[in-house]
Amino acid sequence: MKTEIYEADPFTSRKGKLLATFNGDYRLERQDELFIDGAGKSTKVRVIGVTLRLVGGELERELLVMRL
Repeated sequence: MKTEIYEADPFTSRKGKLLATFNGDYRLERQDELFIDGAGKSTKVRVIGVTLRLVGGELERELLVMRL
């Protein structure tokens, strides 16, 4: 499943910039923590929201995360 990870605004929890995109079926839930590695650095984030969308018969997921 296509998954997009967006950074949340720390004060309003609104969707901000896109941090990463990947394809995978791993079940991510609220409060899960993960590391996003890239560009020579590692960013630790916590999932605060999960949104699923059915688009043209394909399931897509958006994760809203806060930096730790």
